[in-house]
Parts: sequence; structure tokens; C-alpha cells
Amino acid sequence: MSAIWRFTERYWSLFIAFMLVVLEVYARGVDFEPVEFQNATRVVWIVCLIYITFMALCLGLIVHSGQMQRRFARNKWRLVFWTHLLLFPALWVIVFGLSVIEVFARNIAIEGGRFGILYWYVGEMKDYLKVIMLLDVALIIFWAIVAGLKNNPGKSSS
Repeated sequence: MSAIWRFTERYWSLFIAFMLVVLEVYARGVDFEPVEFQNATRVVWIVCLIYITFMALCLGLIVHSGQMQRRFARNKWRLVFWTHLLLFPALWVIVFGLSVIEVFARNIAIEGGRFGILYWYVGEMKDYLKVIMLLDVALIIFWAIVAGLKNNPGKSSS
């Protein structure tokens, strides 16, 4: 029972953050456009507010999971590995939210000429974050190797 309790205590926030992303992806398929959302400018601001709230909630849960990893990590190599591993979904949530905001801003920019600057800035920020995500994947692989080698200091491959 204590192993299950420790596992739940350590990973519950990461599980909830993952489920929020799954729920949001599922909710994309639902057609929902009430009458009060017909104003295009209002739609962009409401979507921005919803996705910024969604991103903040997921990032808060991922930060909590990072704090739990810090508490339970056996050595600093594993802690660095878990930090980079948790940075990836955090960046993914931000890029995912920016993609949705970019789509809504692009649609409004094409129709009425508004939100063109928002569309450009969101696209640029999203492109930079994708490069950072690729670097983080490389660091995850590197720190996984380092953490694996540090766990077995007495074993040598000969």
C-alpha cells in the first residue's frame, strides 16, 4: 500500500495535467458557438483567456510535479533528468495553446485585417519554443544516459 501511496503522491499532478490536455483535445471536436460569441473580436479574446488559463493550470500542475520529483529524487543526476523531462510537456502545453490562439488570430486577420500583429508575434514565439523543445529532447536523452551511468558507478563495460 505504501508503494501505491508514494506513486500517487509523486505523480498525481502530472496525471491531472495530462488529462487536461486530453480533455482539451477531445473538446476541440465539439461544435460550440453560442450567439454571444458571434463577434469576431470577442471570440479571439475569449479564446486567448481560456487558453491562457488552461496553460497556467497545466504549468502549475507540472511545476508541482517537479517539486515532488525534487523531494523524492535520490541524486542530483535524476533530478536534472526529471527537470528536463517535465520541461518538455510544459513547453508542449504552451506551444499547443499558442497554436490555437494563432489559428483564431489568423482567421480574424484574414477576414477583417485585425489581429495581424498578434498572429505574427504568436507565430514567432511558437517557432522559437519548438526549437527549444527540440533542444530539450536532446538534453533529456543526454541526462538519461548520464543518470543511467551514475546509477551504476561500479559496473564497467569491458
